[in-house]
Amino acid sequence: MRIRPFLESDTEALIALWQRCGLTRPWNDPRRDILRKLDVQREWFLVGETDRQLVASVMAGYDGHRGWVNYLGVDPSHQRRGLGGLLMQAVETRLQAAGCPKINLQIRHDNDAAVGFYAALGYVEDATRSFGKRLIDDQDSVPPPSAASSSRQVVLASRNTKKLREMQALLSPLGWRVRAVSEFSDEEPEESAVSFVENALIKARHAAAMSGLPAIADDSGLEVAALGGAPGVRSARYAGVHGDDQANNQKLIESLAAIQGADRSARFVSLMVYLRHPDDPTPIVAEGAWRGRILEAPQGDSGFGYDPLFYVPETACSAAELAPEIKNAISHRGRAAALLLQRLHEC
Repeated sequence: MRIRPFLESDTEALIALWQRCGLTRPWNDPRRDILRKLDVQREWFLVGETDRQLVASVMAGYDGHRGWVNYLGVDPSHQRRGLGGLLMQAVETRLQAAGCPKINLQIRHDNDAAVGFYAALGYVEDATRSFGKRLIDDQDSVPPPSAASSSRQVVLASRNTKKLREMQALLSPLGWRVRAVSEFSDEEPEESAVSFVENALIKARHAAAMSGLPAIADDSGLEVAALGGAPGVRSARYAGVHGDDQANNQKLIESLAAIQGADRSARFVSLMVYLRHPDDPTPIVAEGAWRGRILEAPQGDSGFGYDPLFYVPETACSAAELAPEIKNAISHRGRAAALLLQRLHEC
C-alpha cells in the first residue's frame, strides 16, 4: 500500500470509502469534515492506495498536549492485511517527530472490532469519560472555504531529480507545483558557508532571484560522530567532486574502517528554508534530524547520497531499502518538511 497525503481530487472516492467502512453519521457532513481538515494540519490527513485505488484513510492532529486520530478506515475488501496498522505507524511517526507525547482516541461503545484493533497496537483504555458539545450544526452551516489554490508555484533550489520528486511528495499537502531551479538557470551559487542554514539561504536567495518565484532550499548532510561531525556541510563533495555518490560512500567506508559497532553512530541533518522573494528578511526555517549508524557495506538500491550506508534502527534496514513513503515520513528531510508545512500554515 502506498501512503500519501490526501488530495482534494480524492474527495468522492474517500466519502465512498467511509460509507463502505461505516464511518459516516447523519450529524457529521463528510465533505465539511474534509474541508475543515484541509484548513488545519492538512499534512496529517493521509490516505492509502493500492493499484491506484483508494483503500484506506486516517485523519490525525496534534494540539500541543496530545495527538488524536479520526476517520481511520480500511476498505472491507482489504481488511486483515495490516493496512490499518501501517497507517497508524505512519501517524505515530509523524506525531512523534513533532514532539507529541501521547495519542488519545474515541471508540464507540459498541465497536468491539476497533477495540481489539487498537489493543493489538498497544493502546490501553483510559479511566476517563468522554464529553462533547456541538458548536456547528452541519445540516445548517455553510461549508468552510477550500484550501489554497493548487496553481501556486514554488522553485526548489536543487537540480537533483530524485530530491525534486521527494520534495514534491513531501510538499503535496500544500497543493503547490514544485519546479527545479534548473528550469531557470544553469548557474550554481557558491555554497561557501560553514553551516547548513546559511548554505540553504544562499541557495534559496539565488533560486528566487533566477525564477521570480518563492523558493525552498534544503541543505542537508551526514554527521558522523567518530569523524568529528564530518562530512557535514561537505557531504555532497566529501570525495572531492560534487554529487559523486559512489565516491563519497567509498571514502566514508574507508574513513570508518577501524571503527566498530556503536562508535559508527551518525545522523542526517536537514535545514529547510522558505523565502517569499530574494530579499525576504524573515525566512521561514525548519530543521530535522534522523539518527542511525553507518554500515560497513552498502545495502539497498533506492534513495540517493549516503542512503545505502545509513542503517535505520527503527526499521532495521538501510535508508536505501525503505519504501519512499516510509522514508518521507521518518527522514531528516521529511521531518524538516513537516515542520516547514506547519510553519507555513501558521503564517
